[in-house]
This record gives sequence, C-alpha cells and structure tokens, in this order.
Amino acid sequence: MPDMFPATSLFAATERVHHRVTSALVDGFSQWWQMPLLVLALAAIALFVLWMYRRDAAELPRGIGLVLAGLRLGALAALAAAYLDFERKAEHEILFPSRVAVVVDSSASMTLEDDPPGTQPADGAAISRGGRALEVLERGGLLAALAPTHEVSVWRFDADAEPLVVLPAAGAGEKAAASEAAAQAVDGSAMPPAGWQERLAARGFETRIGETLLRVLDQEPAGTLAGVILLSDGANNAGIDPTAATASLAKAGVAVHTLGIGSERLPANVRVADLLVPARVFPGDRFPVTGYLQPQGLAGQTVRVELVDTSDGRAERTIDTTEAALGVDGALTPVRFDVPAIEAAGRHALTLRVQPPAADRTPADNQQTAEVEVVDRITQVLLMAGGPSREYQFMRNVLERDKSFAVDVLLGTASSGISQDARRILDRFPTTAQELGEYDVVVAIDYDWRLLDQAAQARLERWVAEESGGLVLVAGNVFMDAWLADTETAVLRNLHPVELRRSNAVRLGERPGYEEPMPLTFSRDGQEAEFLWLGASRISSQTVWSEFPGVYSCFDTSVAKPGATVYARVEPPGARSLGSALSDEGLIYMAGQLYGSGNVLFLGSGETWRLRRIDDAVFERLTTQLVRNVSQGRLLRGSRRARVLVERDRYAVGSNVVVRVVGSEGAAATAAACTATGPDGATVRVALLPEPGRPGVLQGGFVASREGVWRIDVELGDNADDTISRRIQARLPDRELERPKLDRGALDQIATLSGGSAHYLAQAAWSPEDSRGLAARIPDRSRREYETGAADGGFKRGLNAILLALGTGLLCCEWVVRRLVKLA
Repeated sequence: MPDMFPATSLFAATERVHHRVTSALVDGFSQWWQMPLLVLALAAIALFVLWMYRRDAAELPRGIGLVLAGLRLGALAALAAAYLDFERKAEHEILFPSRVAVVVDSSASMTLEDDPPGTQPADGAAISRGGRALEVLERGGLLAALAPTHEVSVWRFDADAEPLVVLPAAGAGEKAAASEAAAQAVDGSAMPPAGWQERLAARGFETRIGETLLRVLDQEPAGTLAGVILLSDGANNAGIDPTAATASLAKAGVAVHTLGIGSERLPANVRVADLLVPARVFPGDRFPVTGYLQPQGLAGQTVRVELVDTSDGRAERTIDTTEAALGVDGALTPVRFDVPAIEAAGRHALTLRVQPPAADRTPADNQQTAEVEVVDRITQVLLMAGGPSREYQFMRNVLERDKSFAVDVLLGTASSGISQDARRILDRFPTTAQELGEYDVVVAIDYDWRLLDQAAQARLERWVAEESGGLVLVAGNVFMDAWLADTETAVLRNLHPVELRRSNAVRLGERPGYEEPMPLTFSRDGQEAEFLWLGASRISSQTVWSEFPGVYSCFDTSVAKPGATVYARVEPPGARSLGSALSDEGLIYMAGQLYGSGNVLFLGSGETWRLRRIDDAVFERLTTQLVRNVSQGRLLRGSRRARVLVERDRYAVGSNVVVRVVGSEGAAATAAACTATGPDGATVRVALLPEPGRPGVLQGGFVASREGVWRIDVELGDNADDTISRRIQARLPDRELERPKLDRGALDQIATLSGGSAHYLAQAAWSPEDSRGLAARIPDRSRREYETGAADGGFKRGLNAILLALGTGLLCCEWVVRRLVKLA
C-alpha cells in the first residue's frame, strides 16, 4: 500500500529514570520477624560497645571515652553497612499516554458540497464535506482541545483504513499552555505542521465504517485507548455491519463519539453523473453516447438534454437534443444519443448539457464532457505464439473479424506453407526497426523468446520505450520456464511488469495446472480499469466477472515491479499451506506498467478464452479492449516533439493521476510547465521530474479531487504556443452515489451502543467551545508502569571500597588514641 503507514509509532510512551539505593540483604527478607531481629542485633552490639568502653575508660576523662566509643561504633557501622549489601538500581517510570483515535471518512461522497447557509467560508466559495472535516480538526480546535490530556492518532478510511499520524500529548508542565492554545485554536496557530492533511483527500469508492472501527480497536494500544471520534456522513455501503463492530468497542470500554457531516435533505438538483462515449471510432461510423442524470428533489420532472461538440478550435455544434423524465432521488436516469458519423479525424470533445428546472441549486454540475478520438487508421497487430493454443486461435479470430484491426501472425512452431486466418503469416520476427514500427501492438502468447537474438530483443525494447508500442505478454506452461533459464533473455524479463523466476511447480516436478478453477480477485485499480469492464459500468462488470469460474493455471509470480499496477490475482488451492512461497495476496494474474512511452500488459496464463462459456461477446469485448488499451500510446501522438500519457481516461474521484511526458522518436522531452485544470476552473501545477531509469521521460502526478473533466496542459520548451493537452474524466463511484445523504440513524446508533455522543454539523459551524466540551467527555486513560533495572556494579564496588577504608581508618584511629592515653 505506496508507504501506507506513517513513520510515527502507533504506541508512544515517555520514560523517566529514578535511582534508588536498597539493601540486598533486607530485600531478601521473606519473614516478618527478620527485620526486627536485625534491628535488635545491631542495637545489642551498639549497647555492648558502649558498656565495654564505660568499663575500660572509667578512669579517663569522659570526652576521651566518648571519642573511643564513637570510633569503635563507626567501624562497626561500616562493617554492618557492608554486611547489609547496599546497591543502587535504576527505576524506570514509563508513562503510557491516553490515546484518542480521530477517524476521518475519505470516501468519494465526502467530495459533495451541501453546506447550509451560514457555514460557508468568508469568500463565499462552497466547501465539501471533506473540507468541513478538516476544518473541525484545525479551525474547530478539536486537535488542540485533545492535546492537553491525550495523544491523538489520525486515521483516514474508505474501502480500507490507514493511520496517518500520531500527535503527541502535551507534557504535565505544558497543560496550561495547551489549554490556552485550545481556546485560541480558531486562528490555527496551535496546529501541528502540515503534511498529513493532504492524505485526508476524499478518494475511496466505498465506505466501510464497521471494518474501520474494528481495525482501530485492533491496532491502537489496549488499555490506553480512551475513545474514538468518527467524522463521517454515516453512509456505510460495504463491509460488516457497524453495529457489530460497535459492540466490540463497547465491550472494551471504548466510546465512539460521532460527528455527522452532510445534510439529510440535499438541495433540489439534477446533475450529470456520468457520460459514456467510446474511446475511439472510425470516420463514417455511427456510435452511441450514454449519459446518466441523477436528481435530488425533482422526481417526475422533465428536463431537456443536449449533446454538443465543444472541441477546441471548432465552432460549437449541437449534435442532438432530447427530453428525459427524472426518477426518484438518487436514481440514475439514462439518456442515450445515437451520434451520426464524424468525418474529421482527431480528438473531439462531446459535452452533455441538461437544462435544469428553476429549482436547481447547483448549476456547476449540469454538464459533463468526454473525449472521443476519430482515427483514420487501422490498429496494426502482430500476434505471436509459441504454438496454436486455444488462446491464440480465439484471439486471432476475434481480431481478424474486427475491421479496426489488421493482424499478422508469427507461430514459433509452424512449418512453412501453413494457412491461417490473417493478413500475413510471418516466418521470422521483423528484422528492422522500420518493419517493427509498422505495428501498433505485439501480442505474445507463451512465445519462445530464445528464437530472438539479442539485437531483436533490443529492437523490441526500443519499440516499446521510444515508439510507444503496446505489448501484451501472456505466460504459458510450454516455453516460459525454458527461456527464463536463458541468461540472454534479460531484456524480456525487464519488459514484464512482474518479477519473474522459474516456476516452483517445474522445479518440484509438479503439475503446472490445478483441477479446480481459481477465481480472479480484482484490486481497486482492476475494478476501476475500464478496459477490463465486461459491462457498461463497474457494478455490471463485477456482476459478469462473478459468473466467471476462474482459470486453472497461473505463472508463479506474486511480486510486481515498482511503478507497476496489479489488476487481478488468483489464489491457488492449498496456497496457505505452502508457507512463504506465495504472497498472502495470491499470484498475480493481470498487471501492467508504462514502460517509457509504451504500455505493457501481463497475463498469468492464456485462459481468457474461458470467458466464452459466459458469452462469446464477453470474450470478444475483453480482447478488443485489451488490445486497444495497450495501443493508446501509438494512437495518441499529438505534438511532434512529445506525447502526454496517462494510465487511463477515467479515474475515480480522489485518485492519483500519473502524468508522463515522452519525447517523440527518442528525443528528450523538455516541458516548461504542466498544469491540470479541474471542472471548476481551479488550476493545479504538476511538477515534472525525470523518471528514474527512463532517459528523456518526465513524470508527475496530481489528485483528481473533484468530479468532472480535468484538462492536462503541457507547455513544451519556452514556446507557450507549443502546448499539448489531454483530458481525463473523474467520476464518483456508483456505491457512493446511491446514498449520498447524511445517515443520522446509523451515527446515532453507533454512539448510543458504545456509550459515546453524537453531534451534527448541519445546523452551525463547529467551534472551539464544542471541541472542549467533547474533549471533556473523554476520560484520561494514561497509566504508569515501573521497571527496575540491574544493580549498578560500579556503585557497589565504590561503596565497598569506601566502607573498607572507613572501617580500617576508624580502627587505626582508635588504636592510636588508646596508645596515647595508655589504655591496654
């Protein structure tokens, strides 16, 4: 998970050291009478000494007798101190401070703006739910109010939960100052340094409150967790029931205090929730465009919708208009347009606009733009395979039937004179860079790369990195382990987005496949990658994938290379019993990476043809989408000097968008500035830095924090007129759109079951007084523990030397005095 955990420890403690001198003899007493007996024995010895000197010095002056008795008692005291065995030990006082976990919702629904009047910033700009949560922490003084008594761990959560930072509590001598800082927190002067706040940006496609509470209870220190403060709209839509998790916290004595952010009644509004257009079409082809409207408080009303061509450099042109009847609150209303042929090649921006009723409160979301590229060229595909496997045959048939592809084939085991349904049948890999440059995509299915010499391998690598070639690498059980053992195929190993090693199954002599299918488990990136969608939306695609039983084999690799994206994994039967040989997450089945200016996709086995058991159209859709996705670098050529590449055209709100600028034909890219303009017109500067290991490639990134179309502009060199642009679309996930309202009932139930309190920010802004009142309800659960260290050997040796010197010195002095007074 990126470094998912902060460097600050989740269990902080302070320590003070005290030194204590004790008697090993006395500490060893186990009976009550031993200490009184020791005292009586010492007293008896002292009385005996006094009695003896009273007799011996009866004829001497009284002062001389007292001196002699004192010297003898001093020597005996030194002897008694040595006998008592005094030692010094270090006593460690460890303070475990009280802990409060502040858990902030970072799901995509927190990007909504529904603040009531009176809670807007001074400049009048709208503020999102996530922005209000951050204001509660800072301007509202919540962190400062907790600081005098508790240390605070700040968490973010959506589909998963992540601790961000632990803010230390004020020391005992700092409590008064901290209290004063809490009172003045409204100016932000008491806040800790910034850095973790940016990670609270809303970006998740699910809200899992229940799982988050359980994880907080599990990872926070037991015994000192005094409470949990939950800032959320309460719209739980995945995972376990929050009430079950709340019961666990209540059993542990940890109260949950909820701060509800959002509105129970959203303002009347109709928004363009999504706009689906094909990524590429051909001149003369009609194509469908589907938009989705989401109403609030306008059920049953009819609105007028128009589709407009708003491409840069062209006059705005209305393509079609229609009317749509709005459904119930939150329901998506589809609007479909059948777009006639667009003859002009290039990128066209299509904008869907809705003319809302007068009651509409948010005009900013009444339109959405998506881009379609009209390409007047056919995608050239080189299909390579070690042999005529089922994956090869079915993929070749699909690409051959599609008029947008031209397919040449290269079979490693084929003899001369074979017949294949393809444009050309090659008998060798392209021998020159010009021949290879004719292709947009190379698909290699379990190909024996030993057939390519090192010059051909280097030619393939340059084609991908410098000429934006698309490469699909499909693992297999026939040739892959053989070429992996060959040291001259290092270039091909580098092209793969996963770490390759020879399969354990081959070394152990086991069967490379399994008798039971292994279902594919998609990562968050895999669920958002539209080229893997088997339906019109992410939800419908997941439904289709759930019908797929799975694959029967997968190459043994579980580690992705830095910068690669894992889309799907599988878990072999009995993987848990194999120990550390496999990753806890399973084997990688689908992964991809941007390699220079090209795109590389890896499949763990050639079994996507098994999708045909669901429907032939499903396999055909996946095949064409995979090939078109990896070919985007060749088709999006823009400027002659450079190209702007992103991983995909559509992102979830809050996702990190990685931007790469690649020089054309191997030339180094020199970008003077890169900016990303959001749907609200706000501009974000994107810092471009050289990508490690990729000369001539610049890389940067930004967070798509708002829904809508983002335009990425890159100025090349010092010429502001030489600018290349790329558009992406950020959209709210489906689950976050289903229930965007504040769920007051869920938050009340969490607070009541755990013994906490519920607060809502819908009526008024949160103030420092509110923060101090909430902090006063949370008990101090700090505790002290004491640990005694080992005895100080140097102290004992020094003390014994002093006692020995003192005892012998006093006895010597006594002998001298006795001789001087002529006492026997």
